[in-house]
Amino acid sequence: MGLTKRGNDLYFFEDLYPDITYGFKVSNVLVPETDTGFQKLMILETNRLGKVLVLDGIVQLTEEDEGIYHEWIAHWPLFNLHKPAQHVLIIGGGDCGVAREVLRHDSVKSVTMVEIDQMVVDLCRKHLPSVCEGVFEDPRFKLEIGDGAVFVGSNKNRFDVIIIDSTDPIGPAQSLFNTNFYTNVYDALVPGGIAIHQTGALILQPYECPGSWRQMERIFDEVRVVQFANVSYMGGPFSLTAGSRGKNVFPSTLGQIRRRYKTAEIKTSWYSPDLTAWPYPEFQKRLERDRYGEEIVFDLELQDAETPTLDRVQRWGRETCEAIRMKAFGQPNVSSPAFAEGDTYVQYIETSAISCRRYGRTLSANCFTCDRLPAKRVVDFSLRYFNAKSALCWHLPRGSFGNVHEIRKGTKIFKVSKAALKNKDADKSPRVFGPRLVESSEVFSPAFRNPIENGISSAYELILDIYGCDYSAISSCASVANWAGNEFCRIAGLKPIGEADAPDFGHAKKKTSGPSVIQFFKGGSNISHYSENWLMIVVNVVLWDKIPLQKAIESTLDYFKGRSAIGWILPRGILSGDVGEIAKNSILFEIKR
Repeated sequence: MGLTKRGNDLYFFEDLYPDITYGFKVSNVLVPETDTGFQKLMILETNRLGKVLVLDGIVQLTEEDEGIYHEWIAHWPLFNLHKPAQHVLIIGGGDCGVAREVLRHDSVKSVTMVEIDQMVVDLCRKHLPSVCEGVFEDPRFKLEIGDGAVFVGSNKNRFDVIIIDSTDPIGPAQSLFNTNFYTNVYDALVPGGIAIHQTGALILQPYECPGSWRQMERIFDEVRVVQFANVSYMGGPFSLTAGSRGKNVFPSTLGQIRRRYKTAEIKTSWYSPDLTAWPYPEFQKRLERDRYGEEIVFDLELQDAETPTLDRVQRWGRETCEAIRMKAFGQPNVSSPAFAEGDTYVQYIETSAISCRRYGRTLSANCFTCDRLPAKRVVDFSLRYFNAKSALCWHLPRGSFGNVHEIRKGTKIFKVSKAALKNKDADKSPRVFGPRLVESSEVFSPAFRNPIENGISSAYELILDIYGCDYSAISSCASVANWAGNEFCRIAGLKPIGEADAPDFGHAKKKTSGPSVIQFFKGGSNISHYSENWLMIVVNVVLWDKIPLQKAIESTLDYFKGRSAIGWILPRGILSGDVGEIAKNSILFEIKR
């Protein structure tokens, strides 16, 4: 919304969120919206908050409360070090508030600040002198104008503390929110060093902090989240995420930090080691969530005389989005507008995809999301929508970091009938089965029989969760499209229908950051999603021909340099309605390399 007139008064409303905002009355516009070449900058003056710095419609600081953020992001890591910091790197931080706080530590011999936008530094120095007070007069301070991601990649074992004081992961800050960057940050620290960066409002940006936690957990030896509140950052609890180079870097007792704080004789207005910085228990639980997402896979037993048309299926997709409160992304993808036997419909949703295909009197559907999935709502709605007799369901934990036995326990196979939905007295908890856990050698054996060969289904689905993948391979739309459209089809002996569709529509959320891909082929499809931050791939390949499973799976791990995988093989287009028999033919296996 930006600047808005209300009667004779001028107000500013923040643009960070599409569905929620906050605003304040403006007394003077010191710097009207100016394109710096990297972002749009404004500096406003208010009676309540003092001067306000705005970048791309988002409040960065106010004079009234800037000290809260700057003191916490600077003093928390410096007082957590085992020995006083000497060399500190700040990436971003063009207003110089972080540099001001770091330079209050007498032990610090040098502060290097790498800011990409010279105009931010110049205008803040001119209009917000209280924020950068004393910084440019201090000989220990050095300003570098350039890309922090490039700078940190060329400096190894140099800094005790690295503070990433960036905007949100949009615009000029995008290069600071990927795995390669954090690997370079780790390498730029000395052993025993700490890196810290802002990771957003815990409630209003629910993926930001958990995504960073998971990303940094793969690189740094220990990770901590710091929580505090800042008035000008809407949403209540705000977070910083810190990682260490080395084990046992973060102090085990609060007394150690208190002693360092007392010895330093630095008087702070907002930071204190006596104030708890631990995240609320609910946020800690979200951080430690042990799986990427979940999926409901189900086969509907149709009873109407006519098979569903593509129009009816597309309407089901739209209404399913509404039922699970997800937004559709783009237009649906279909292998053929005829929607004949084995044809596939796919609708991207904001956190993954909905898909379905028809095999005779069975409609096979999938709904995968890396958010919370109301699986029962999806199944109940679909039963009613298609007037189906029953639904045979597999509820899968996707991207789980538990062991294979825990994943088996979390994989639930059950059947829901439409009659039970209508009968209020019916048992609402159907009997639940688990998949058959086997060694990968059994799946790779020439004697292995897939569900089609066992005569219980018209097709089968190969599902893979691949861990520890190469960042450059999974973050590139061209790379994933080449794998789905060329490499996998070639090795599996499949003839692709059309080109692979590989958009990157998850970049705005830390958890879902990365491309997705759809490749159709006769009788099935390859639908995959790639998480840059979790270094993970989730793959769903529906087939109605036998393929060389070992070659297809191992070549996929080789292509993406995956370290391990969990796989399921599920019957699709069910010919048998016995749940126990279906469970015996639902296979779970693990691949370690």
